[in-house]
Parts: sequence; structure tokens; C-alpha cells
Amino acid sequence: MIKLTVNPQVLISLQQAFPTPVKSASRALTKYVKVLEGLLLNAFQRGSAPAQKKMGLYSISLHDLANKGGRIGPLKLRLHKWLKDNQMELVETVEKGSKFSGEYSAVKLSRLVTLDDGLTLSSAAIAQIRSDRELERYLTGDDEDSHSVFDHLFPELQPSSISGAEAGFHFAPVDIDSLKAFVHWVGAVAEFGSNEKRQVLLNQAKLVLAVSSINGGFFPQRIKLSPFGRTYYEGLSVQNVHKELRRAMLGNCWEYDMRSSVVAWKMGYARDLLLQANTEPNVRMYFPATTLYLEDKADFMATVRYFTFAGNTSLTEDFQLGLIKQALTAISFGAKITGRGWTDSSGTWKNPALVDILKNQSERDRFLADPTVKAFVEEQHALDDFIFEIVKRNSAGLLALDCLQTPSGRVSKPKVLAYLYQHAETDAMDLICSVAAQYGNVPIARVHDAVFFKSRLGPDLKQELEFKLQDATCNKYWHLSSKQLNRYVPISMDAAQDELLHKQSVADEERRALDYFYTCVY
Repeated sequence: MIKLTVNPQVLISLQQAFPTPVKSASRALTKYVKVLEGLLLNAFQRGSAPAQKKMGLYSISLHDLANKGGRIGPLKLRLHKWLKDNQMELVETVEKGSKFSGEYSAVKLSRLVTLDDGLTLSSAAIAQIRSDRELERYLTGDDEDSHSVFDHLFPELQPSSISGAEAGFHFAPVDIDSLKAFVHWVGAVAEFGSNEKRQVLLNQAKLVLAVSSINGGFFPQRIKLSPFGRTYYEGLSVQNVHKELRRAMLGNCWEYDMRSSVVAWKMGYARDLLLQANTEPNVRMYFPATTLYLEDKADFMATVRYFTFAGNTSLTEDFQLGLIKQALTAISFGAKITGRGWTDSSGTWKNPALVDILKNQSERDRFLADPTVKAFVEEQHALDDFIFEIVKRNSAGLLALDCLQTPSGRVSKPKVLAYLYQHAETDAMDLICSVAAQYGNVPIARVHDAVFFKSRLGPDLKQELEFKLQDATCNKYWHLSSKQLNRYVPISMDAAQDELLHKQSVADEERRALDYFYTCVY
């Protein structure tokens, strides 16, 4: 747990200012420190930018610190204000956030407080560990710290609870040994991303270990429903961690993804669009690029990558394909293809999604000029317009929802499309989970258009799921892709050391035998 030690002079000054009731100053400062520790723990979960980390900065809500940090004295003065007015503040503001922009304030701890960070794992420290017992003690810490973390993050729950959906939680099973092996791999041997990225992964893994180790091997995820239809979680969850950390958490399991889900959903409207236009309902003829994308995605992506990057070897093929995938997904969700940015209502400059994805202008221009991409963009725009017109004609009440409005009060077409898609996605995944459960396959986790099962569903059940989904939605383009995930295998350092000693012993015996042989012969 994150623990703060405050200079005794702060409490002395507070007691002098508020001598009665006798322990009111001590209680008030203790409460304030607890709130600050909690905010720092939340910042710890989110991770920090390299520049912030270098400067020892933390992103917290000063509004929450002031309002939740308590009051003191007969006039109920906020303790946060008193500390600041009397040059006793525990945090110094480096960059103030804004409730309009949703940004946290960047703060650093003052000279009056020191931080004992029991949650941060060090790659250097892990690399120095030489025994299983030493590693176990370093990774899990003590139960008292784990209980403190649990109580702060989940005050509604009791440790060892694995049910609580009625209280607003889903529980993800955690393969603790796999997660420990992952931490050891990242901390000691992995060449995996930047130092900052590895540190974020280590911090998140430590938090999951601290909670799940005292909670029966389950990590609680506080449900946060979106008006757009998806289920998100507050704080750390299987949804918002890196895929390798997710794999380490879930262990051996099978992942089933909706293949090209947003494009498949929109293509379900293609035949109706053609019928309304009094055109032959030949979807393959009138939507060739989107059809290729759905039926032979590898060929589609390889073609676009070839024309976009024009022999650029500074980026790996997988990285280039990842950028192309992001760009096409952004287009599917209505991203602008122009390169001009804008200033939002808070004064922050915003770039179009494609500019942030394909940062090199020449590569971005080649991407947008590629005939396959141009056809794909035109087909997506045609489907977007058709779906939006259906909503305007048949669901006027939907357009009045606040979440679908722009800041100026106009209906946002991309938001409407996202709203419809995410509700369709959720309904589709609910159906898949429901049918799978009828055969004894209960999902262990869900990440929007992907669901995870402990065991393989098998080709027959997978085909039945697809048939039922296509029949229920009248959309033949829904398909599932499966992928097996393997746990990180724990490696015993003690066993490795014993094996090394055994090999040395055998080598010594062989050397002594040779020495004896040569002595006898010569």
C-alpha cells in the first residue's frame, strides 16, 4: 500500500490552531492523509507519462482532495485550504487540471511528506533476486498491505468475496502463478517495450497480485455502464490492461472475437440499401472493398500496407499492419479523412484520428490515395448515411438523447452510429454467452467484442453460435475467430540453481576421472 509519513510539525501546528476537541487535529490530519494516499493509489493505477515520472509528479484530482479531505474547527474550514494558507500543504501543484477538460492536476509531494511506495516493483530489484522464497516475498508483500489496498479500492466488499454482481461488480479469475511468472519475465529477462511501459505493467500486475492473493484468486471489477451500450469497469480491469498482462491474469483459456465486428454489423444493412435504391441486391458487386475486407482480410491488409509504406523498413511488418488496422477501424467509426485539426471547447487542440495513427503525412496521403482504401471509405460512408437516415426516419426519439449531441447541440452522426453499433455488439455477445452457457461454458471475462472461456468451445458449438447469431440478427456477416491463450509458466529459480550445481558437480567428477586416468597411464 502507498503510505505517507508527514512531518510532525504539521500536526503540531494544526493542534496549536485547533486545540479542542483534544484529538480533533490528529483525526482530521489522519483522514486527509488517507484521502491523499487513495488518490495517489488511483494515480498509480493509471500510470504516468515518462516526463511526469522523471519529475516525480502524480496526476490527482485536487477537487476530490479538497472536498473529501475533511474539515476542522467550529467554522468547518476545509483542511486542504488551511494547510495551503499556512504553508503546510502536503502537495504542490505543478500544473492545474480542469473539470471541463477532464484532466487531473499534476502535483508533487512537498518537503513535509515522504512516500513509502509498497506497490511499485523494480526491474532492477527483480533481476537481483536469486531464490523462489525471496521472489515470493517481494511480489506479494505482506497481508496487511494487501488488505489496505483492497479496502481502499473496494470498500463495499469483504476480502475472499467472489460474488457481488448485485453490488455492481464482475470478478475476473486470476492465475496467480502465471501472473508471478509474467512479472518475473518482464522484470528480469524481457525485452518488451520501453522502460516506462514495462514499469506500468509491473505496477498493474503488483496491484492485481495484492488484491487477488487475499480474494480467493479473483480480481473485482467495478461495473461502469455506458449509455452507448457497453459495460466498462472503473480502475484496473481485464479490459484496459495490455493483452500480455491479460493473458498472464487469465492463464490457459480460449478467446473468441467477433471478426471485423463494426464492419460486419454495417454490412448487415447493405442489401436493404440496394433494395431501397432500386438496384440489384448484389452486395458483392456494389461493396467489393468491404466484401474483400470481410472475406479475405489478410489480402486486403497486405495490399494496403504495400502501397502505404512503400518499402519502409524502419517499421516491422506487424507494426505497419497494426497501424493499417487502427486506421481502417477509425474510418469504420466515422473518422474524418482530412488532415486538419481543431480546437475544442476547452481550448485543447485536437487532431483527426487518422493524423494520430498515421503520423507521417506522406504515408497517410498514400494510404488515402490507395484505390482499395478509397473504395472502402466510399462504401463505409454510403452505409453510414443509410443507417443514419433510417434512424432519422424511424427513431426520432433516439436522436434527442443528450449523449448523442455535439457541444453545440446538434445531433452527431458518428455518435449515433457508435450508439447503435455498441448496443448491437452487446446484444450479440450476450447471445453468444447465453447459448454457450447452455452447454456448460461460462465466460470468465469479456472485452467488448471478445469473450474468454476456460475451455475450447469446439467447432460444432462455434458454428452453432454463429448460426444462431446470424439468424437472430438477420446478418450473415457475423463470424467468430478463436485463439488459444497459454499461461506464463512459472520458473523455479531454486530448481535452476540446483540444476546448475548438479551440472558443475558432474563436470567436476568427469575432470577428476580424467585426471586419474592420465595419472595411471603416464
